[in-house]
Amino acid sequence: MLDKALNTVIMPFGIKLRRTGRYILSHKNSFLIRVQLLDNTAMECTLTVENTGIDCLNAVAQRLELRELRYFGLKYLNKQMKARWVELDKPLKKQVDKNSHEPILFFGVMFYVANIDRLQHEITRYLFYLQLKNNVIDGALPCSKIEAVELASYMLQAEFGNHDPDIHSIDYFRDYILFPEFLTPNDPTLDSLTQQAIEQHERHSTGSGLLAQHNTGEVGMWYPPTPLVLTPYIP
Repeated sequence: MLDKALNTVIMPFGIKLRRTGRYILSHKNSFLIRVQLLDNTAMECTLTVENTGIDCLNAVAQRLELRELRYFGLKYLNKQMKARWVELDKPLKKQVDKNSHEPILFFGVMFYVANIDRLQHEITRYLFYLQLKNNVIDGALPCSKIEAVELASYMLQAEFGNHDPDIHSIDYFRDYILFPEFLTPNDPTLDSLTQQAIEQHERHSTGSGLLAQHNTGEVGMWYPPTPLVLTPYIP
């Protein structure tokens, strides 16, 4: 499964979006809200008080040139700091004002797929890759050290290209987060796991960054969904 190639090309996903702290009223019937994306950049959406969650999600999809929207949703943190999905058919501002801890939304994968080959577009596969990466690093997807090393090696391939022995060392990746905190309680453990990931990265460096994203997605698709509410699979 891990060596199945994709006959596609790599796209430069360099999303650079303006940041802002919270939404503000621009005039009586409209407001500005920040949406955090999966690459940790943010975008702003200008909406009216009548706009629903799907209107905001459509704005995000337009910015990302995302067509396979049915897999994605918007979350907020409620006043108990629990993640909740926005109800897409209801006015967004009422939900945010009434329920959220702060007026920030988080774009992410809402429905997972049993087979990543079902995703038809490169940007969709890339977003699934980012979601999986974030879930692993945040500890939302529990994994063993062996699994974490394998995933980290594909992250290196996806984001840094083929292994370069003159550059890619433990020190080079020291400030790059590859593993969940619970697996790296101290520096020697972190260095050991990083070295193992580098060695695996070197072994499959003939693949493309996109293939690595594809393989990372395939490695992770069998995991149970994240412990956030309303996160089922689409078989």
